[in-house]
Amino acid sequence: MHQGKTMDRKLTTIFASDVVGFSKMMGTDEVKTLNILQDRRQAIDSIIDEHGGIIFGSAGDSVIAEFSSPIKAAEAAVATQLKMKTMNQDQDEEDQMNFRVGINIGDVMVTSDNLFGDAVNIAARLEAAAKPSGICVSKTVFDMINRKIMVSFEDAGELELKNIEFPIKAFHVIQNKGTPRYTQDSSDIQIQIKEAEPGSVAVMFFKNLSNDEEQEYFCEGFSEDLLSMLSRFNKLVVISSHASFAYREKSKSFAEIGRELGVRYIIHGSVRKLGPKMRITANLISTEHEKSIWSNNYDLSIDEVFDVQDQIAEEIVATIVGRVEADSLNALTTKRPENMAAYDLVLQGLEYAKKGNVIKENIEKAVQLFEQAIEAEPSYARAHAWRACSLGNLADWEENPNPDLFTEAIKSANLSLELDPNEPEVHRIMGAIKLWFERDHDLGKYHFEKARELCPSDVYIISRYATMLIYFGEFEKALGELERAMRLDPFSHDLLFGAEALCHYWLGNYDKAITCFKKVKVLKAHLFYIALTYVKKGDQETAQEKLKEARIMTGMNIESFVKSEPYEDQDRINGLMADLESIKK
Repeated sequence: MHQGKTMDRKLTTIFASDVVGFSKMMGTDEVKTLNILQDRRQAIDSIIDEHGGIIFGSAGDSVIAEFSSPIKAAEAAVATQLKMKTMNQDQDEEDQMNFRVGINIGDVMVTSDNLFGDAVNIAARLEAAAKPSGICVSKTVFDMINRKIMVSFEDAGELELKNIEFPIKAFHVIQNKGTPRYTQDSSDIQIQIKEAEPGSVAVMFFKNLSNDEEQEYFCEGFSEDLLSMLSRFNKLVVISSHASFAYREKSKSFAEIGRELGVRYIIHGSVRKLGPKMRITANLISTEHEKSIWSNNYDLSIDEVFDVQDQIAEEIVATIVGRVEADSLNALTTKRPENMAAYDLVLQGLEYAKKGNVIKENIEKAVQLFEQAIEAEPSYARAHAWRACSLGNLADWEENPNPDLFTEAIKSANLSLELDPNEPEVHRIMGAIKLWFERDHDLGKYHFEKARELCPSDVYIISRYATMLIYFGEFEKALGELERAMRLDPFSHDLLFGAEALCHYWLGNYDKAITCFKKVKVLKAHLFYIALTYVKKGDQETAQEKLKEARIMTGMNIESFVKSEPYEDQDRINGLMADLESIKK
């Protein structure tokens, strides 16, 4: 329906794709090329449809679709490329077909059957700039999807695009590198909390009132540390920072936040830094009446920050739980650095480390800042722990990682453990080293248990602890831990859904396992287990398809995958091997 002169406009995500070297293929054999294309288009169209996209333009080999969400468009692009690689797998070279995808978000004009405007042209130009079998997105799309979907990115620079006035900053989407610690879509509450426990509390992001934007990392670090301290009190249920910090951009009332996160109390406050002095304000609110139960202002010099954190924790706990025994408070303070500059550098490093799987530069910057912190204070355990973690992630970014990176990471982890046996992050790293690399099951378990005990509200640590339990065959216990993690972070995680699916697989709940796997946005090694689940369900055809995808996605064959899984029980490993081999036949 055309409307006089005025056209409707809307903001939408545009997905543009076409075949690499199509005219050359057509020149060689038109009929065969069109048959292959028809086959591919069927697969691509159904992926677009499954992700809620609508195709509005397709001529020859190109497809243009629109999506209401950039995350959905990116997921569809990743699924499309995986599907195309799978379809190419056993074909002769001349029968393989590779696609490129470009994604952009912008304002378009709408007619009854088409969309027009720069946003569409830019998507098509980004697609032309993508690598064969690659995906290229504009910076606007990158800003909206990074850390929300398990992929990493490479900077594609500023692209000068034909007929487009300004250069467009773009990124190539690549397979996920490093450890995605905070990956998920933070806008939807997945878990409804029926009743808030008596000691349930959320720590909000302390507002930065300094004139300096740069101080955001300090506010985040301060809030995160306060939260970690509180979470060690077993009378409190402290919501994960990932969930409570998600509200920093939202203007929701405390009552609404209380309902969504399922908490009776909220702690919020602010930090104002002026030269060497600062003022910290803290408030404890009851979400039921939205009334302040306790509040306090602290004027201090920078090096008194830890005393103030202790004091706030003590006063809050005393207010919520009643009198707190002094000795349990003393057990909570991890070794604080003497040198405030070192603490500050670690907080800056954490800011980059959290985004270490987005682009390589982030993790390089994190390593650099942790090393500066170590230089400022060589005995600061936390700096060594995070250096170890970041070096491990950096190795994952390298094509052929230098073995020195691992040696250095392990050296840093051991040193951190010597300096402070109560640093949770180092126990998580040591657990991973012992379990995955050294196959020392007992020590691996010890370190994961210690990390969880020291940092009970860190959903990432819980997810690693639950995964460890799976390798020990403790599936019911692992499910209990995952449920607890989902309680502490109702937005919930890819990290949790994958582990949840594995528990159901081993417990023989195959339909439930498939449902959980479907919640994981971008699958990698899980594809092997999905193939196994379909075999158990008697669907050999889907199992074969998923096994093919698993091998393409991970670059592993059956043997190297099974070897990488550190189950304690050898029978499980033999069973995995036999079941996967049965799919190949």
